[in-house]
Amino acid sequence: MKTKLNSLLVLAACLLAMTRSVFAGDSEVYVQAKQAYQSRNLPQLVEATETLRQRRSPLLPYLQYWQMILTLDQLSYDQVQAFLQENNESLLSQRVRELWLKRLGRVQFWDQFVEVRAQIPMYYSFNDLGNQCYQVQAEIALDDPNAYEDGKKLLVAGKDLPADCQGMMEALQQVGVLDEKLLLTLYRDALFSNKTGLAKVLAKRSSKTDAGIFKQIDEMAQNPALALKKGNIQQRSAYSRALYLYAIHRQAKADINVAKASYQKYSGLLDNEEKQLAQAYIALEAARKHEPEALQGFNRVNASILSSEQWEWYARSALRQQDWEHLLKVINDMPAVLAEEAAWRYWKARALIAKGQMADANQILAKLSQERHFYGWLAAEDLGPVAGEPMATYQPADEEVRQFARQPVIKRMEALFDADARYEARLEWMYLLEALDDPTRIVAAQYALLKGWYDLAVLAADKTSRTHNFELRYPTPYRDYLQKASRSRAIDEAWVYGIIRQESRFMHYAKSSVGAGGLMQVMPATAKWIAKKLGLNGYHDGMLHDIDTNVNLGTYYMRYTLDTFNGQEVMATAAYNAGPSRARRWAANTPLEGAIYAETIPFSETRNYVKKVLANAHMYAPRLGLPMLTLKKRLGVIPARAVAEVENVTTTIVISEQE
Repeated sequence: MKTKLNSLLVLAACLLAMTRSVFAGDSEVYVQAKQAYQSRNLPQLVEATETLRQRRSPLLPYLQYWQMILTLDQLSYDQVQAFLQENNESLLSQRVRELWLKRLGRVQFWDQFVEVRAQIPMYYSFNDLGNQCYQVQAEIALDDPNAYEDGKKLLVAGKDLPADCQGMMEALQQVGVLDEKLLLTLYRDALFSNKTGLAKVLAKRSSKTDAGIFKQIDEMAQNPALALKKGNIQQRSAYSRALYLYAIHRQAKADINVAKASYQKYSGLLDNEEKQLAQAYIALEAARKHEPEALQGFNRVNASILSSEQWEWYARSALRQQDWEHLLKVINDMPAVLAEEAAWRYWKARALIAKGQMADANQILAKLSQERHFYGWLAAEDLGPVAGEPMATYQPADEEVRQFARQPVIKRMEALFDADARYEARLEWMYLLEALDDPTRIVAAQYALLKGWYDLAVLAADKTSRTHNFELRYPTPYRDYLQKASRSRAIDEAWVYGIIRQESRFMHYAKSSVGAGGLMQVMPATAKWIAKKLGLNGYHDGMLHDIDTNVNLGTYYMRYTLDTFNGQEVMATAAYNAGPSRARRWAANTPLEGAIYAETIPFSETRNYVKKVLANAHMYAPRLGLPMLTLKKRLGVIPARAVAEVENVTTTIVISEQE
């Protein structure tokens, strides 16, 4: 019956397509089809699909894909295979495989599941958690010796698990992999991450909880102080006692002293491990607040219970105090996977230099200096002018670019851009890049630059690992606008390019989730304040995406932050991202090296932002023919907080709007 109905839908769609949709362009049909898919209007979607099929449109696979989503339970194996063969190894073919895997997992066809999973390239981001759980179930069913360890890794990752993961959890619990000890650990970690839904799922699986725990979790999430005051937590259950840890951590985020008071009051109800966890939570938040006592707080905690995040802030606490010996010990003790990150390799080398161990430091710096990022540039400057491995560069030929443009995926991307489907085009691009080698990624970057897809050009050039093209990695579009604005504001044009590259990747149409818009991602409230200062009569939010207006507003705010912090570029950059009051609060009581200030910014987004913007500016200066500064000189020295706290009433006004 369903097959007959589908045939009738296709026939009706063909007739309608011949009389009605034939006059619409491919982009318009695509937009109509997407609306039909979102409203689950299958007949209209089928009609649009037939229209694009007749035209052999490069957008056709998207409409077919949407149809498959809406009719997943009715699809046959042959229909799926026909789509996969027609679209070969495209991004959508992998998505269809994921859809089909979900169906196979739900009916537990494990042999077929493994067969289809093997068709997905390893470089494809297989991020669907439900399918990852089904993969573990398939491994268990087929006696894969790695099954239980894979399942445990998935649980320990701490991600919110969908309903599709219940079967895996049940299987792991039956064989004792997901035992009470692991359940409790995962439950505590979920609370620490404020994932109360996951915490409830885990608590429900324990034999040591009752229904009352779910209400207690909700009460503690809503108001920790009130929940503690009620005093109805059952101390006999480790799951209930974990709520004390949850409350203390929540309080520590807001006020360390309140958290300490709660710990003193309730520590007698906790066992030794729970006390250690509570103290680690307090030390973490103290470190984020740059409290000097954070370092000693970490020292009192058994290192075996520290999370990756706590290890990193343990190191930052020592770095903030420039206690190089302590920092070296922390980095040597932290898990190897963390210690091998570029940041901790660099700071380990710096600690070794401070201790006079130059040979060991230079060995680290020599390797790090070959890497093309913030720490690589710093390492090269610390190392000085020594011979290293020559950097390979590549300049694509015109014919390579023309040949690249002939690929079906590129034709589809062009059609997606025509349909204003930039998000889908970007996903296609990211998938394409994964399969390319360095020279071909550079060819891709050249093509994108010629098309004006500046963000995609940067994305492609940024992914090279050994062979590079820094002209493509650091493009200079809109030079007339930026040079004029930089000169009129008397600010460093390389810094302006560094900000824009990080903020929008030169997409003038960009809009963030919080409303910031345009090349320089200016917040609407801040833009209105600046427009009033500049006397821009008739200004409205839509003007944020006008390049000239946006650059005018953004560079004004850059000048403002630079003046606020007496020309200190690092603090001004932090202020551009997180607001002036926060940037000021993050200064120390004594002068601080700019790199240390950047490394110890509490917000990971702003911390990474500042490092990337300053590294961008460092690379843009020679591209723009500007005087070359070392990255260390650009980072400078952050003045003591007493100096940095100088502000005026206008600053306060902007803070309230920016933050």
